[in-house]
Amino acid sequence: MSHFPTTVLAIAGGLLRATTFAQSPADWPAPREVDRARAAAVGIRVVTGKHLRLYTDVAASPAVDELPRVFDAAVPQWAVYFPVPPERIGNWQVQGFLIRDRAKFAALGLLPARNVNFINGFALGNELWLDEQPSDYYRRHLLLHEGTHSFMLSFLGAAGPGWYMEGMAELLGTHRWQDQQLELRVLPSNREEVPMWGRIKLIREAVAAGKQLSLGNVLAISNREALAVEAYAWCWALSKFLDSHPSYGEKFRKLIPQVKQPDFNERFRKLFHKEWSDLEFEWQAFLAALDYGYDTERMAIEHTFGNKDATSIAVDRGWQQTSWFLQKGHTYKITAAGRYQIADDGEPWPCEPGGITLRYHDGHPLGVLLGTLRSQKNPGVFAKPIALGRQAIITPAEDAVLYLRVNDSPAELSDNRGKLAVRVEPVLSGD
Repeated sequence: MSHFPTTVLAIAGGLLRATTFAQSPADWPAPREVDRARAAAVGIRVVTGKHLRLYTDVAASPAVDELPRVFDAAVPQWAVYFPVPPERIGNWQVQGFLIRDRAKFAALGLLPARNVNFINGFALGNELWLDEQPSDYYRRHLLLHEGTHSFMLSFLGAAGPGWYMEGMAELLGTHRWQDQQLELRVLPSNREEVPMWGRIKLIREAVAAGKQLSLGNVLAISNREALAVEAYAWCWALSKFLDSHPSYGEKFRKLIPQVKQPDFNERFRKLFHKEWSDLEFEWQAFLAALDYGYDTERMAIEHTFGNKDATSIAVDRGWQQTSWFLQKGHTYKITAAGRYQIADDGEPWPCEPGGITLRYHDGHPLGVLLGTLRSQKNPGVFAKPIALGRQAIITPAEDAVLYLRVNDSPAELSDNRGKLAVRVEPVLSGD
């Protein structure tokens, strides 16, 4: 009989922890019978939807009482993503407990026997438990996160290694709920949209401190031990990066049928073997620029060589590969020219390669030409790019390919218009 992990999730005091232990479907207890009269006597009520029956002692409110509708809206989206035929999900139902006072649930035997001291959230089979949260958004996020685990284990029979299991739960838990419509897999447009979530903030802090993780570091994340909330941020970031990338997304989703395989990570590496170097390069670029509203389509890097005499750089995209391979220890002069639009707030903002000093982004003038060097030893110093402007002299420390972009927020590329021309010339001794 195949075995797979069941996850204990915990969020407390800024710490999200997961403990994993082996479970098989046969080991799951049936959802417990709840004596509704006794529950009601201690202030536990039930709100029910098609796919979620939720017992709670939290006072009635629109945000709490609509949770079964949120869950019902998620189930068909999970089924499409993984994918699971619609006829298989028709009668699937999870029993959940949203808890403010644990003593009430303990007295009725409604806490999970195998983990009565869970912190904030726990899922086992088709039952899940949630501690009440101070944020309506994060209460829904926790429900959807746990629900994703339950769905994957119920219909796929497993959820993959730690980084993938938690990455999927975070990817499909990060949502937008508006006008009774649920959107999953969102990249939030601002922090106010997702109070208490904080994943982007954690990534940005790590990058600023020079502590960003490589692809291999993230793949090594296991939920067999307690995880800090930072680990969940990395799992989400890698899953979001791969899932939303125009070149990698379809291939990434081919991993879904592999979740039962013990060599899942090896299969992942084999699947992306041909583009692994580009993948690592783009991952570092993604981390360095990640922010609310990040435009994954426009920020994706196209690895194509251009005209070696002159390169045209689009101002509405992220990093762009040039045809110039710069040799170690040689000196080069880079010149740029052109006039383009870098913003539009009702009036277009004209710009040239030197940028606009009225406004800065990440420490550089808006619209200034930036460069980074990709060598075998260094996948690109994206957190500290070279400000090239109209003209610059550079001497690479390693043989490297030059990549260019104009400086702008990854959430504000859509109102940029135009291109600029760039030339690179070797500086000969005596020049």
